[in-house]
Amino acid sequence: MMYWNSTRSFVLLLMALFMTHAPALGQDNARGPEDPSPRTANEKGSKEDLKKQPESKPETASSDPIKQLTSEIEQLRLLVEQQRLALAEMQKRVDAISGKAETATATQAPVQPAEVAQTQRSDPASPPAQKENKPADKPPIMAGWDSNGAFLRSADGRFETKIHGYSQFDYRGYQAGNHPPNTFLVRRARLTLEGRLHRYYEFKVESDFADTTSTLLRDFYLRIHRADEAQLTFGQFRVPFSQEEMRSDGFQDFVERSMVNNLAPSRSPGLMLSGSINSGIFEYQVGAFNGKGLLAQNNNSTPETAVRLRFNPWKQSKAFLAKGFIFGGAFTQGRTIVGTSVRGQTESRSFIFFLPDLISGKYTRANGELTWMLGPAAIRAEYDQTNQRREKLGAGNTDLPGVVAKGYVAQFTYLLTGETKPEARDFTPRRSLFEDEPGKSGFGAWEVKFRYANLQIDNGTAKSNRAESFFFGPNWYLNRHVRYMLDLGVERFRDPLRSPKPGDNNFFVVLSRVQVSY
Repeated sequence: MMYWNSTRSFVLLLMALFMTHAPALGQDNARGPEDPSPRTANEKGSKEDLKKQPESKPETASSDPIKQLTSEIEQLRLLVEQQRLALAEMQKRVDAISGKAETATATQAPVQPAEVAQTQRSDPASPPAQKENKPADKPPIMAGWDSNGAFLRSADGRFETKIHGYSQFDYRGYQAGNHPPNTFLVRRARLTLEGRLHRYYEFKVESDFADTTSTLLRDFYLRIHRADEAQLTFGQFRVPFSQEEMRSDGFQDFVERSMVNNLAPSRSPGLMLSGSINSGIFEYQVGAFNGKGLLAQNNNSTPETAVRLRFNPWKQSKAFLAKGFIFGGAFTQGRTIVGTSVRGQTESRSFIFFLPDLISGKYTRANGELTWMLGPAAIRAEYDQTNQRREKLGAGNTDLPGVVAKGYVAQFTYLLTGETKPEARDFTPRRSLFEDEPGKSGFGAWEVKFRYANLQIDNGTAKSNRAESFFFGPNWYLNRHVRYMLDLGVERFRDPLRSPKPGDNNFFVVLSRVQVSY
């Protein structure tokens, strides 16, 4: 641009000089007012005047302007050359700063200064030629921390590993009677490693370092997730039965699951086909498992099969009362050879009101469930039933009456601070305790809760028993990662002689928990 401005100034100066000296050079060639043609009259007048003029020596006055003009042109030419050299030097400095001088020298053919000047004069508005730059190398791996914990991720997103977990520190207080002593307890200390391989292969490994009675391993599986509608999972994971069981221990609203959870099968090695249709309006899970517990092998040739269906027909609706309404059911069946039946244990884990029986043969489970999310409120309910046969366990290989267990539970929670309650995940309070961000600090989120549960187990003898429980209390979410739970409960038993406090149907308990997610 500087070079173009200099050239334009040079042309304008030439025109000005020409206009200044034109009268002196053509004074004798001025035409009269009667000349019919400006160009013809000038030409004729000039020839006649030249013939009439006597011979004389060249006038100094006519040659001095030409010399002066030549000198000025030479000065302008030198000025333009200096500006061109200065511009070239500035361009070299810019290239050196940006680190592109060598690339430009290697990829572009040398151009003569005159050619560059001609190009700039012919198209002053055109931008300078863009240099071909190599694309910046993407970092091979990214690391950081998000709401789900620490992660490692490849730049293209095809590989990802997440590390997270949670710990639960409890206190249990019991009314005087036949029960364990009041105690502090590290209930769970889970560490989870999960991620993605080649984009469509998901894995998870979870261990519980607080478990001192069985294997540390909880989950270990690989899932092929090419499409949401059809996913194949194999390894050890939860058998799809009971919404209370399927919801993670870290997302429970109460310190312990209800006593109805005694009927759920929990984890087992197996494989499962699952899917989510139409963005979660319909979900299904179908699988085959050993059905004998954590890492346990099957003791017969018949696997335990399970199917679970869930419907959320108004998920896409804007209606407040309808969009969070979810219902479904599950069914499992299998066989066992001389195993143990369900047991009746209370939520406080302080007393077993029905000791397991020996079972053998076919068993079935059935479940119906309902979840209703209403902004800060949540209603959850389910009914479970288990039938377990006792084939050839009587005298002379006769069949004994089977064990039939039925249970139902309903619970209600409400966030007093107005946050929207998620179905099964963490959430951030509007005003977390000790929040650094201005205007976001407060006392966290506060929630009240109530739950009723009933479980009855019948084996056709006087051993049959039934219990029910009432639990209520507050939950305090200090921030997304820390919360405190307090459960005040009453456990009631049909047979007062078989209760933690013999002769009394009612038993009072206090359960509390501090949970940290990381």
